[in-house]
Formats: sequence, structure tokens, C-alpha cells
Amino acid sequence: MLPSKKIIAFDVDGTLTPSKSPITAGMAVLLKELIKRKIVVAISGAKFGQFKNQFLPPFENDKSITPIINNLILLPASGSQRFEYDQKKRDWQMTDKEPLREDLKEKAKKLLQEIISSGLYEIPSNPYGDVVEDRDTQVTFSGCGQLAPIEIKSAWDPDKRKRQKIVSVLAPKLPEVSFLINAYSSIDIVPKGFNKAVGLTRLLKKLNSQKSDLMFVGDGIFPGGNDYSVYEAGFETIPVKGPEEVELLIQKWIS
Repeated sequence: MLPSKKIIAFDVDGTLTPSKSPITAGMAVLLKELIKRKIVVAISGAKFGQFKNQFLPPFENDKSITPIINNLILLPASGSQRFEYDQKKRDWQMTDKEPLREDLKEKAKKLLQEIISSGLYEIPSNPYGDVVEDRDTQVTFSGCGQLAPIEIKSAWDPDKRKRQKIVSVLAPKLPEVSFLINAYSSIDIVPKGFNKAVGLTRLLKKLNSQKSDLMFVGDGIFPGGNDYSVYEAGFETIPVKGPEEVELLIQKWIS
């Protein structure tokens, strides 16, 4: 049976997809069915380009859901950006963002490069892709590189101690921002006080909705997890262990 909530929000990496991996055909089919009945929100620390590669292809290539594609809302960069589909332009458009000041971004990138060059933090010298990335509303550090296989990322800092050490060095030098330590190997540097809960709250204001109208599903709903802010903010949440569990959950809802 479908939840009574009118909005169902999902974390992406580790919830709808394995980290940085394409959404499966089976998950896409289930989400399309859910979109016909609910507003579906996908939120992630990733940039919009990652959504384009990892999440959107099954939806953009399916004309059968074009009439209801507006029921799908994307929140990249932990919700500091919002993208919605423009039927006239036939493309996704940014409709909201919480800016991160340019001077703070440049300072963050410089400090991260100093940390990488120091050799003191066990950062691999042969990363898979960019280690520091400017995502407009946030700066992201990925210890093994953005494109690292999940087994490499998960083995690098499983207890988050390396990243906590890095944050302990950065935080006194960047008091104007917040730091979000993500599931595997990343640190997101975002506007002060920002997290996924704030991103979802901004969306609710746009939709003229209340916190009680939204349910959140994520794999990081535990103390220290990158979805825990949503639980702490008082949203109804459903913790899951991975995409397979989410597929079973949606199947139960739509059957």
C-alpha cells in the first residue's frame, strides 16, 4: 500500500544506486510507477552532471512518462541546488540554489590542495579522477578521486578517521562553512548550516507543503551517517541497507 505522504524523497548513492553506478533497469521501472502516483525527490551530494550520467537516462529516453516528469525533482549538492524539468525547453533547469561565496570556494580549494600536497593524510598519489571538485554551491574532496571504484573508496577510510582529521584542520580556517562527511571517501564543503534536511525544507516551502507531507528513504540514517540530518530534523525516515531493499519497498508500495 502506498504511503499517505504526498512526497517521497530518496538518497541516491547507496540507496537508489550503488555508489556512482548507473541506476538499474528494475529500479527505474519501479520509480516510474511511483512517479505516476507521488512527487518523487532524489537528493545527493553529487553534482547535477552525475545525475545526468547515473540517474536520468532511463527517464529522459522514455516518452511515456514525459507528461508526469514534473513529479520528479532533483536536489544535487545535498539540496543546495534544485533541478526541475521544463516541458517547453525539454530539458532540466536549475530553479533554486543556496550559493557558496566564491572567496570561500577558492580558499577551500587552496587549503585542500595544501593538505593533499603535504603527504600527511594518506591520500593516494594516483587518484581516480579529480580529488577536489567545484560543484558551484559546494566544494567536494574525494580521497581516492571522484571516479574510484566503490571497493577502493570504501576501503580507504571506513571509520571516517582520515576525513575527520582533515576536517579538524580545515574547520578553524573556514569557520564560515559546514563540512559533511559522506559515506565512503568524500567531504562536502557547503554553506554554513547546510545539509540534506535544509535542502528538503527549502523544497517544502516551494511546494507549499509541511514536513509531515514528506517521507525520506536513505542508507545513511544513523549517527554520523550522511542522511542523519533528515532524521534529526524530524522528518519521517525509512533506513535501508541498499538498492535491493529499496526495490522491495517500492514493490510493496505499488502492488
